[in-house]
Amino acid sequence: MGSLSIDNDSGVSPVIGTILITALVVIFSGVTYAVVGSYSLNEPVIANIEIMGVDVSNHQEVVLMHRGGEGFHVSEISILISVNGETLGNNLDDLPAVGGTTGFFGTLGGVLWGSPTNISYDNVWEQGDTGDFKIADCNIVLNPGDRLMVTIYHRPSGTIISSPERRV
Repeated sequence: MGSLSIDNDSGVSPVIGTILITALVVIFSGVTYAVVGSYSLNEPVIANIEIMGVDVSNHQEVVLMHRGGEGFHVSEISILISVNGETLGNNLDDLPAVGGTTGFFGTLGGVLWGSPTNISYDNVWEQGDTGDFKIADCNIVLNPGDRLMVTIYHRPSGTIISSPERRV
C-alpha cells in the first residue's frame, strides 16, 4: 500500500485564525480588567451641613453644624466661601488647621481646628459636630443683607458635600 498525499491546506488557515483571534481577545480582556481594576473610585460623601449662625460683631464668625448624613475626615475637604456670588481669595484648604490661617481671624474652632484640646480631636466631622471660622477683614467685610455661601468640597471623590447659604 502506498501513502496518500494531499496537498490541500485550505482547512488549516481558518482554524488557526480562529485560535489566534480567541487568544488575542482573552489577552486584551485580561489587560483591560487589570488596568480598570487598578483604579479605585472614591464614593461621594452625602451629608447635610448647615450654617447655624453668622456673627458680624464677633470678627465675622461663621458657625457650621453637621445635621445628618455620613461623617468624613476634615483633612479630605476644602471649604470655599463666597459672598454675593464672589468666591473669596483666601479659603480653607489645609484642615484641620493649627494656629492662624491666612484670610481668617485667629484660630478655627470645632472640628476644623487641629489642637489636642479640641473636644472632637479625631477630626472626623460627624452628625452634631460643629466647625467655625472667623473671616478676617482683609478677606472681606460682611454687610447686613449679604448672601454667604459655604461650599464644602470633598477632594478624594471630587464632589460637593454641601453648599449651604445664609443671609447675613
